[in-house]
Amino acid sequence: MSYKELLHKTLDNGVTIAYRLSHPIDKSLTTIVMHHAFLMDSRFYNQQMKDVRYSNYNLISIDAHGHGQTKGRNDKFTFWDTASDSLQLLTQLGIDQFYAMGTTQGGFIALRMALLEPRRAKGLILLGTTVYLTPAQVRINAGKSRDKWCETKIPSDEAIMARAGSFGGATRVNEKVFEKIKEMWIERYAGAEGYDPALNCLLDRDAIDDQLEKLTMPTLVLHGSEDRMFPAEEAKVWTSKLPNLWKFLIVERGVHHLSLTEPGNDVAAELIPEFIKQTS
Repeated sequence: MSYKELLHKTLDNGVTIAYRLSHPIDKSLTTIVMHHAFLMDSRFYNQQMKDVRYSNYNLISIDAHGHGQTKGRNDKFTFWDTASDSLQLLTQLGIDQFYAMGTTQGGFIALRMALLEPRRAKGLILLGTTVYLTPAQVRINAGKSRDKWCETKIPSDEAIMARAGSFGGATRVNEKVFEKIKEMWIERYAGAEGYDPALNCLLDRDAIDDQLEKLTMPTLVLHGSEDRMFPAEEAKVWTSKLPNLWKFLIVERGVHHLSLTEPGNDVAAELIPEFIKQTS
């Protein structure tokens, strides 16, 4: 899954944040800061890093707390922490304004970056995400998946295939990518110590549906018609409350991890440049 070199920056609060750049930062270009899905890392956006349709942007993909090599908040952290530390990283990199992009839980972080410093967020690009608390049944199901994942020192094939359901299974990505994802899961997220901190952050998130009126920046929202985690009908409800919604699009055949799979990846790559052109 690796594409660009993993970089590290120590912030004033002692956190070491890990991230990747599509190329050396060019201050004349628009910056898109990118946040990955649950149990992934900054390599989640390798396709975008290589896609010529994104070549006119500074792409910065960040390891969230509990993922990859970002460290410094021990085992208890929130999406607000990753959002705040991402803002500090951008400041250290000399970047003031940016577009924030996130897929699934990455959208939670992008939204919170915009709430923390709305002046800096020129726009939001949200893929397969939500603004609500974790439903009770989802919490129960996640607990069962967690127990299956952690019952062996290395996740079983059954647990791995169940987790792959989040992006539609191995057939929705090529075989090489799927093998790299499995390697990452085994190396970084095996056992309770690798799995639980990220899961607890995900399940214990706060709702922000009562703060949507504060998000006055232009927003592009894409949602998969086959998203089994966050229903498209639910997304229609909260996106209708955004003050400056540029477009809400349901991607036919799109699954939860839109930016990792087709047709979501291609739809996003076509729309995002137009979105930035019209709103920058």
